[in-house]
Amino acid sequence: MRYYYPDYFNRFTCAGGLLCPDSCCHIWQITVDKKTLKKYDKIQGELGERMRKKIDRKTGNIEPHGEENRCEFLNEDNLCDIVLNLGEDYLCHTCHTHPRHEEVYYNVREQSLSITCPIACKELLMREEPVIIKTREDSKKDRHDRHFDAPLFNQLLYVRDGMLRLAQDRDIGIFRRMSLLLGMAHDIERRIRDRQARSRNSFINRFFPLYQEFTPGEEDEIKKIVSLYSNASAYNQMLPHIITEDVSVKQILTDMFFTLCTMEPLKNTWIPYIQSIINIRMQMGEEEYINCYEEFKEEITDIQLEQLLFYFIYLYCCSATYDRMLLAKIKMAVANTMIIRELWFMKWLEDDKMLTEDTQAWMAHWFVREIENSDENLEQWDSLMQRNPRFSLKLLIKILN
Repeated sequence: MRYYYPDYFNRFTCAGGLLCPDSCCHIWQITVDKKTLKKYDKIQGELGERMRKKIDRKTGNIEPHGEENRCEFLNEDNLCDIVLNLGEDYLCHTCHTHPRHEEVYYNVREQSLSITCPIACKELLMREEPVIIKTREDSKKDRHDRHFDAPLFNQLLYVRDGMLRLAQDRDIGIFRRMSLLLGMAHDIERRIRDRQARSRNSFINRFFPLYQEFTPGEEDEIKKIVSLYSNASAYNQMLPHIITEDVSVKQILTDMFFTLCTMEPLKNTWIPYIQSIINIRMQMGEEEYINCYEEFKEEITDIQLEQLLFYFIYLYCCSATYDRMLLAKIKMAVANTMIIRELWFMKWLEDDKMLTEDTQAWMAHWFVREIENSDENLEQWDSLMQRNPRFSLKLLIKILN
């Protein structure tokens, strides 16, 4: 088994209690795994009674309470009654590992530290040095899975390495890096589709899910694309081929905010807040918007946007193994980064042109939590990148230029 993880992964410690600005023990559904449920069956006294009453024995779901769906065992001090009474060994798998996340692929585990946690988010945003992805291996092996497209996954690992290097190339402006990443994803996805069309034309592949290897020629083309877009000069070569819409950046980003209102809100204040942002933006004139943005640009750094972009590319890129939609995954990375930047801008205006580190971490973690802590929202967000014209390649390129 091979494990990938960022260099800061093992350094995280939970603040907990009232030191944490937004507890992870509310808003989303917490499910107890079967192994831990068996341990809870043996607990006596008042705590054991609460466990048997408030945890569904069939699903393992903990019955939440209050307007913010607080976990039954999260007390008024934002501490866990299970930990206080029994110790951390009695936490379920989700609670024990969060915000650590593990994406499962065949014989590969990709670990990350989710920035849905405001503490982890702040540490990432305040980091100056580039993140390094590390690897380790052990002797564990997954059972053979003939439904897993290993040839594509291996190519995506190679592509992601190139994308992560480009995302951290500080000799290129951050917006140009994002444009180059979109161009790279677009061209590589075409090669992935060509290989898929070749596989569908195979007689045996109509009856058995056998995934053909990429031909040497296809592999060589992918390597050339990664190399081409990793060069700053590729930006000027790319732009003449991009036809942008005659629409303002303010309007493009406002339309993106509209799509957020169509998704399931986890925090009941999320959609009202987004709607208030939309109302303010619609009242702003184009010239006022541009002038304010010029002043705001000094409040954040390219490095902060780089850390976000790197995080999202690392998280999303290889998931294209399952649907072959690489461009949608990189669109998500770019759109997320730009929306967070826009949330910072609007909060800066709201707070009389002040933007603290804590505020930056709060806004970024809130947006990511609304997207990533709901499978339904994450799937819808991915689908929007694939099909909704508000997230077209030409509009994304427009806001980056």
